[in-house]
Amino acid sequence: MTNIYHKASKLNFIYTIREALIGFGFKLSSHLYILFKTGPAWNIRVEQLLAYPTDSLGFSLGCFLSQHEFEPQPHCENHDIFHILTGYSTNTAQEIAMQYWLWGNGKRSIYSALAMFVGIMFYPDHYGLFVSSYRKGTWHIAIHNIDYKNKLSLPISNFKIKLKS
Repeated sequence: MTNIYHKASKLNFIYTIREALIGFGFKLSSHLYILFKTGPAWNIRVEQLLAYPTDSLGFSLGCFLSQHEFEPQPHCENHDIFHILTGYSTNTAQEIAMQYWLWGNGKRSIYSALAMFVGIMFYPDHYGLFVSSYRKGTWHIAIHNIDYKNKLSLPISNFKIKLKS
């Protein structure tokens, strides 16, 4: 019994280290990615988002950011909207799964490709999640090419993910 406990303890330690290292790598890479993003930043704060009507996309984004103690990342504001629309959380495996979903949905970026590669290499225990996420992305209407900044006041129900006809 002690041997099983010892193995489980070692495995938890390895998973914790993996999460910390890969999580740090994603944070660092996201800051570098911002430098290469084109287009204007939204220049919006959480407080401004929370001032939108409670049924709006803007309010939902403000709640998501507030709940996770995040601030909008300049040039990457859509990323958090993708979390809201797809339902993926913010831990590393879920971030990777969301990138698989987006790839299946037609979004192509170096960041997504890198995240998927990291998922294959360092998260083999989540491979089934990644495959199913990719498939789910292919079943839905594209969400990655929408100008969300100009739609923040619209009801969140307008953006609930729809299956392709």
